[in-house]
Amino acid sequence: MKSVSIHAGRSRLASMLKMSALLGAGWLAMAGSASAISAAPALVMAPHEAVYDLSLDAGGKSDTISDAEGRMVYHFWGSRCDGYNTKLRFVTRISDSDGNARLTDVATSTFEDSDGKSFSFATKSYVDGTLAEDSTGSAERENGKLHVTMAKPKSRRFDISPNFQFPNQHLSTIIDAAIRGERFVQVDLFDGSEKGEKPYTTAAVIGATNTGADNLGDEATAKAAGIANVRHWPVTLSYFDENATGEQKPSYELSFIVYENGVTRRMRLDYGDFALTGKLVRLDMAPVKVAAKRCP
Repeated sequence: MKSVSIHAGRSRLASMLKMSALLGAGWLAMAGSASAISAAPALVMAPHEAVYDLSLDAGGKSDTISDAEGRMVYHFWGSRCDGYNTKLRFVTRISDSDGNARLTDVATSTFEDSDGKSFSFATKSYVDGTLAEDSTGSAERENGKLHVTMAKPKSRRFDISPNFQFPNQHLSTIIDAAIRGERFVQVDLFDGSEKGEKPYTTAAVIGATNTGADNLGDEATAKAAGIANVRHWPVTLSYFDENATGEQKPSYELSFIVYENGVTRRMRLDYGDFALTGKLVRLDMAPVKVAAKRCP
């Protein structure tokens, strides 16, 4: 079976779970008119646990993939005083045109302080039961620099541009832009992808504000959780290799509906040679309680 790098997008899902649809490299130039933002606004993100059923996107065409199914479980908790934690489990079975199937099982966990000064991440992924990645690392802002320290798969330390935002910062920036009525925003992202070695430039296209019903198939789940009338926006997010030059094609694209409180639904994950649709099937806005610190 042709190798399918579906686990390459796993941290970007945890980062942003909050995403969806297509873009195209041409949007990057338009988004480029907005400067990269290094300090994201302090929005209030709601703790929640969300479950998404995954299937092969019916609107996409693939010469290599005949079927796909899976499930994604995303758990987000914390506060502006405690910092924010995420846990993501992402399991898919992908079949090629010859009927051969590949099972991918990815688990990630992250912690990000509320000031965007520190970030830690860990990922384990298995392909057909064989360990494919085991990486852990952290990033710290200090004296105008952004230091990345990897513990696994090998110990190393390097610096990246301080303009790069961590996942919760990144999502907050997109939501804040949506609240202000902006339609394009470009932000640099470091989320621990590709064994911690792959920062990305991202470009987001933001649609019109919605506080009412839609017919996208998973609104009932959001309504049952009590957030149907919370402001939300369709977003298309494209990831570009920061070192690429000339006209660029996105490395990866993620489309979704994002709510003002950080919840996402109706995702489309485009890997280039195939795409998955993620449908929200369960949403718990009161997950396991963790004792929170009092803000000073």
